[in-house]
Amino acid sequence: MSRPSAETLRRQALASHPGSSAWVSANAGSGKTYVLVQRVVRLLLAGAEPSRILCLTFTKAAAANMQNRIVERLRGWATTPDARLAPEIAALEGAAPSPARLAEARRLFARALETPGGLKIYTIHAFCGRLLRQFPFEANAPAGFRELDPRDQAEMMARARAAVFAEAARRPDGPVGRAFATLTPRHAPNVIDGAVAEAVTERETLRRLFEETGGPDEAASELAALLDLAPGEEHDALLASVLGGGLDPALWPGLAGALGEGSATDRDLADSFAAAIAAKDDDARRAAYLGVFLTGQGQPRAASRFVTRKTRAAHPEVAARLDAEMERLVALLPKIAAAAIVERTGALLTLARATAAAYARAKSAEALLDYDDLIDRTHALLARTASSWVLFKLDGGLDHVLVDEAQDTSPRQWEIVRKLTEEFLAGEGARGDTARTVFAVGDEKQSIFSFQGAEPKEFGRSRRDYLRGHEAAGRAFADVRLTESFRSARAVLAAVDHVFARPQAHEGLSSDETVSTSHSTARGEDPGTVELWPLTPALKAERAEEAWDAPFDAAQPRSAVVRLAESVATEIRRTIDAGETPPGEILVLVRQRKALFEAILRALKSRNVPVAGADRLIVGEHIAVMDLLALGDALVTPEDDLALACALKSPLFGLDDDDLIAVAPHRSGRLVDALAEGPTRARAAHERLTRIAASASLRDPFAFYADLLAAGGGRRAFRARLGHEADDPLDAFLDLAQDYVRAHPPTLAGFLIWMRAAPAEIKRDLDVSAGEVRVMTVHGAKGLEADMVVLADTCGGAASGRGSALLELPRAAAGHGAAPIPVWAGRQAEDPPVLAAARALAAQGAEAEHRRLLYVAMTRARDRLVVCGHDSGRKRPDGAWYDLIRAGLIHAPEVETVDVGQDQPMLRLRLGKPEAVQTHFEAAASSPDMSTPEPNPVWLRAAALREEPPGPPLSPSALVAEDGERAGALPSGPVAEAARARGVLLHRLLKTLPDVAPERRAEAAARMAASAAVLPEETRAACVDAALAIVADSAFAAVFTPSSRGEVPIVGRLKDGRPVSGRIDRLAVTDDEILVVDFKTDRRPPAAGAPVPAGYAAQLGAYAELLSEIWPDRPVRAAILWTEAPRLDRLG
Repeated sequence: MSRPSAETLRRQALASHPGSSAWVSANAGSGKTYVLVQRVVRLLLAGAEPSRILCLTFTKAAAANMQNRIVERLRGWATTPDARLAPEIAALEGAAPSPARLAEARRLFARALETPGGLKIYTIHAFCGRLLRQFPFEANAPAGFRELDPRDQAEMMARARAAVFAEAARRPDGPVGRAFATLTPRHAPNVIDGAVAEAVTERETLRRLFEETGGPDEAASELAALLDLAPGEEHDALLASVLGGGLDPALWPGLAGALGEGSATDRDLADSFAAAIAAKDDDARRAAYLGVFLTGQGQPRAASRFVTRKTRAAHPEVAARLDAEMERLVALLPKIAAAAIVERTGALLTLARATAAAYARAKSAEALLDYDDLIDRTHALLARTASSWVLFKLDGGLDHVLVDEAQDTSPRQWEIVRKLTEEFLAGEGARGDTARTVFAVGDEKQSIFSFQGAEPKEFGRSRRDYLRGHEAAGRAFADVRLTESFRSARAVLAAVDHVFARPQAHEGLSSDETVSTSHSTARGEDPGTVELWPLTPALKAERAEEAWDAPFDAAQPRSAVVRLAESVATEIRRTIDAGETPPGEILVLVRQRKALFEAILRALKSRNVPVAGADRLIVGEHIAVMDLLALGDALVTPEDDLALACALKSPLFGLDDDDLIAVAPHRSGRLVDALAEGPTRARAAHERLTRIAASASLRDPFAFYADLLAAGGGRRAFRARLGHEADDPLDAFLDLAQDYVRAHPPTLAGFLIWMRAAPAEIKRDLDVSAGEVRVMTVHGAKGLEADMVVLADTCGGAASGRGSALLELPRAAAGHGAAPIPVWAGRQAEDPPVLAAARALAAQGAEAEHRRLLYVAMTRARDRLVVCGHDSGRKRPDGAWYDLIRAGLIHAPEVETVDVGQDQPMLRLRLGKPEAVQTHFEAAASSPDMSTPEPNPVWLRAAALREEPPGPPLSPSALVAEDGERAGALPSGPVAEAARARGVLLHRLLKTLPDVAPERRAEAAARMAASAAVLPEETRAACVDAALAIVADSAFAAVFTPSSRGEVPIVGRLKDGRPVSGRIDRLAVTDDEILVVDFKTDRRPPAAGAPVPAGYAAQLGAYAELLSEIWPDRPVRAAILWTEAPRLDRLG
């Protein structure tokens, strides 16, 4: 039972005193909401008018909770006898109440109910909306405006971006067209779209930036100065100077020749020069030229990989030229990178401004405001109009403002609170007869919503501002810290203190780093346990290459993720069966809803554990909804074979890959037509598709999909494959279809576009347990608690930037409070110093929030906290939760080490004499013959394999080894080495020369031959002459067409099931045929018309068989080009 200490009672009384303002910093579980409710009640007892009290909180759920608590307290007082009410009032006010005081307390319930509009307990957005509706003219807001929900906002923003991109296409010479043209050569359209979307989310920052600088071009110029670019240092000019200001191209052949005499390192440089000389355009020439001086990662070559000492001694003038050029490029390349950032950012700002304007026009046309508009317009209203007059006209004014969850209030929202309270301490606003107060309660350690604009340091900054203001006015201001928890047992809090006592974990937890994390509990010696399980190890097989068609984030059947999920589910099942904790008091927390999240849900369901579904679900990302959308695509566009194939493999039709392979590869037309002529299963699918198409043509989208899922058996089919968890997304999908039909022309094509324009999210309310285990993210669990909490996702690092493409660069020279520039940075390695500092600051902020998220996660537990994780087989990021917790507990005196039969022991902190129980780890270690219940094996519900696992692929030349003849087999020894070197040179020449301009081929061939130093000069010359003659000979024109390619890798499986991996010397693809050519450099080729060696024929036959699967509509022909003859022999 929780019994607050006398010190905690004193601090609660101080924080809730109605005569003074108060700022409360409260640890997790220390009764923040209780104190806020207590303060409201004491204000009402002190005679404050209910209409003049404003409570602001973070979420609608918190506002409703606060309202219910206050109303319940006042309702209870209205009927409580004096004997019971008097002690309660005395405990609140610190003095025995008079009969009149008791009577006043009973009337408070009626006063609250009779207040017009009731008690003012709002979210900040709800309050702003109310204010704007009262003053639309003064706030420049549309009269009778509606508020955009997040999904409609995302859709409208997507339409605005599409309109801007369409304008760019219509007017390529306009500002938007030029900006788009600047970005498209280097960025895919979806990347540009994402960057613009991100930039426009901070519309107020953009507005201020353009207002302060003059516009996108001026902001880009200011960015150039911040990146130390001089006026005129633009990207194209700097890029051109790579070649224009570099070594004279006339010197390149000599430099290449000198380098070609050196070691392999020098010859690599020579090859880069050769490629630069042979290049057909400036981009290729510049890339090859930079390859002389830079690594593949764009970094300057190390001295050991540049000009070697031998070459420096033999050609000092060459080394001097290259050293000087290296020095020039090292200075030039950062400027090019900086100029690219300026160019990219300027274009982005232009597109972002146009998009914001289009979005604003669309909202204005429909009298809509989004959540950001509510904040921005309220701020503007209070800034240009006397806030006291606005509030007086609204409800007669405010005397008391209370802010809950103050650590999650953004700087912009704090400015609104300051405007509401700025006259509390000055002039006529500081009424002598009424104490006008400010109250805020929060915890910097629990500030985890930076992606919504929260800045934890703003909590401390606002506290200091209000403290100074009250001191200057001579008004009372209580600065209170609540450290005693009413939630967690002593063991849980001891673990939290141990973990965050280390500077590595405490950094960023509080704006005052001198304040340690210290907790006490009001629960006395209630038992509690903290367990740190050994990491679930990665199996060696997990590091092997996965199948090409495996989902990138899917958990493999026996991966560490799945085994961890099974371990968690097994322990939860044991805990429930033992009667230790009911399902509704178990909370499993993860950082993200990814593979581990899904695996835990599956593992719990497989053990018949009552479990709530996902707390949030993106409707369009669920596989069942994706199948329904694919079907819609196939119906709207019958030519879309891919969409139809996806629909056919869904539970709606039940076809598999073999069914599709039977009809798809060799079809002459559309897939839908091929189905009608295919095997029985394909024809049945075609008949069902025909019926579905007829239904779609007669119904609106909602009626069509509702009929498909009900009478059409679709829901039953999805349940059979996916389980009942498919019901929620299917229901949400139908709800969306109904919403669409109500507001839009009811076309299927329009509905499909609308569905994909913006994500729709299901949010389940898991705040109140329904007797089920809850699996959710730590963000979603904020404010919740449970007897047993499992932290399962503990081995990841900070989510730096949450996938952001942009960095905010402060404009220090513009003064304090100036809008930052959103910079579209490139690779981290190319960051100029000021951007590197900005990126490091952003990473530091992400890491600090990562640690605050850990604090929130650990403090959800009341009695038992279980920490576990899985090893990915790679090095864990610095600051992983598992390592922070282990480092905090490993040396704690209360912690015991428990051998559980694994590589690592379990760490356990147990205080308050909890009941001795064995985890499933300990049970397995001590009683190896007693197995815990196992889930159904993975193979039980998996389709049976149709073939044996493949062995290692064969090389085509090995296909006839059983006949004793191996194609290309050579003896060993010096002669064989020379023959191999000659063959390699000829193959290299025949691969490269066709892509070189004819007038440059001889020069390029000579440079390549020079690198084959093991061959005599006459042999090299002969190879060059042979290769030049073959490439120029019109008899071989079909081999060396402009579209042909050399050294083409090929991997596949022959019809008999054998895997093959090889490399085609030359592949020519034309409209008439596919020609696969193998170069043979035999000194004595067979006579014309003589049989081709069986090994050679088998090799080319394998290539032809594989290529016929890729191009079934054209003949595949094989040929051998005998370089010594020279002659082209076509086979077959």
